[in-house]
Amino acid sequence: MKNSIFSKIFVGLFLSIGLVSCSNDDEMSTIQPSTSLIEMEAEGGETEIYFSNGDWQIAKVRNQNSNIAIQGNIYSQEGEMLKENSMLSLEDQGKIEALWDSKGFTIIRDTPSSLDIMLKENSTGEEFHFIVVLKSGEEVKEIEVFQKKSQGYHFNSIEFILEEEDGDSLFVKKGTTYRHSVSESQELTVSPYGGIDVHKQSLFLSSEKDAFVWIENDSIMVEVPTDINNNELSFDGEQRLYGRYSSINPHGFEEMATVTIPAGQSVFFFEQEWRKRQVSYKLSLINNRTGEEKIIEGKWIETAPTGRYSIHWED
Repeated sequence: MKNSIFSKIFVGLFLSIGLVSCSNDDEMSTIQPSTSLIEMEAEGGETEIYFSNGDWQIAKVRNQNSNIAIQGNIYSQEGEMLKENSMLSLEDQGKIEALWDSKGFTIIRDTPSSLDIMLKENSTGEEFHFIVVLKSGEEVKEIEVFQKKSQGYHFNSIEFILEEEDGDSLFVKKGTTYRHSVSESQELTVSPYGGIDVHKQSLFLSSEKDAFVWIENDSIMVEVPTDINNNELSFDGEQRLYGRYSSINPHGFEEMATVTIPAGQSVFFFEQEWRKRQVSYKLSLINNRTGEEKIIEGKWIETAPTGRYSIHWED
């Protein structure tokens, strides 16, 4: 019975000493962040971390998946770039960032005892996991940042708008050149639109990095304008593929031209009239996780022959 009581007292003393020791370790630690783990949704966001003091620095930032130090840009507190495409570290106040097209982060230290960690939307299709390594003398602590992969978006609608710089413009394009050497005059029937790259070409452009990421694997056909008259857009059900690459469609002109070839050597070519149409668009996508709308803005550009042409002879 006495041995049992003694054992319980010993275990209690041991645990008490351990707890006191751990408490003392925390109190002795120079680096005391308010959290050492940030978990964020794919849509990105901002988290501020507070410290009991400012006697520490960012030693590096490393990719947790590959254990490789991340490179990016380093700025002073005044916004001056100190280093570009360099291993990330920050001795004092300032900013570091690593931004790619499909993910990235910005870390700002505005005060000695705080960090503001901002993540952009993660559109890679994979989790984004990195570690901010803090150092004070020989002491090292890590803040783990984990961003989930996106659940994606689905197409909702597209709206076309005429802005000041939009509209139709005309230009000419040289078509196929024909060379002949005949003993007597003869007639030749040819297409004024023969040759390569003679078709309607549709292209969607946007300065937004993720303009085409979310529906990249889907064949989204959208109705496009077919005419602009008195600053009004007309539609008749004609569709084009929305995506980062241009799509082509037949120009639709089947007319043939009959040309009289003179005796001897001759050279002629067709000069084609083309139209360039530019219209602004707003694409509406719906987030599959949150149900919130995402708007992507850009330009739709189509080039197409008008059907008018002329024949030019070379001397």
